[in-house]
Amino acid sequence: MALIIGVVSQKGGVGKSTVARLIAREYADNELNVLIADLDLSQSTSFAWNGRRLENDLEPAIAVQQFRKVDAVLKLQDNYDVIVFDGAPHATRQTLEIARHANMIVIPTGTSLDDLIPTVQLAHELRKNSVPVKKIGVLFSRVGNSQVEMDEAAEYIQMAGYQLLSGAIPERTAYRRASDAGKAATETTHASTNERADEVVQAVINHVEKLLS
Repeated sequence: MALIIGVVSQKGGVGKSTVARLIAREYADNELNVLIADLDLSQSTSFAWNGRRLENDLEPAIAVQQFRKVDAVLKLQDNYDVIVFDGAPHATRQTLEIARHANMIVIPTGTSLDDLIPTVQLAHELRKNSVPVKKIGVLFSRVGNSQVEMDEAAEYIQMAGYQLLSGAIPERTAYRRASDAGKAATETTHASTNERADEVVQAVINHVEKLLS
């Protein structure tokens, strides 16, 4: 039975696919058989990204498939060690289905209220539908350099009752360049950006291990 991590959001532009690919890459780098289930059919960014990864012959290899329904992904659980859902934004019903089957739900968010409000609304919806709050982890993605803004956003999330995972993925050209080459956020040409991404993905892995212990 595969470990299942759902990366979901209520809106686009918060780095959801970047986070999904980052998580998948780090598990695959530990010699696990990993599938990214790309349910965002309108964009298919993870599926297209993997095409570039294959063209550039990058290791570790990561399977990426497009799916319309969660059930179709779940039928493949015995074939993989880890399945990472790259969920479609604005798809509350599908997100709830992912959450019910996932070991952990990751919600990336920026630090503006335009991002924070729908993030918390989505988390509330999950809780209302009996998803345990301990399974929900919020992480900062595509953020700026203002520590004050990040501190205020952290307080907003924590006051709403949700766990903010440590670290943050900043808005950087290096991440976009890496993605253009089929690379994950820990595979940029800059050690500092790789370290920032590594801190975030390690926080996800640590939280998963805590949930499973």
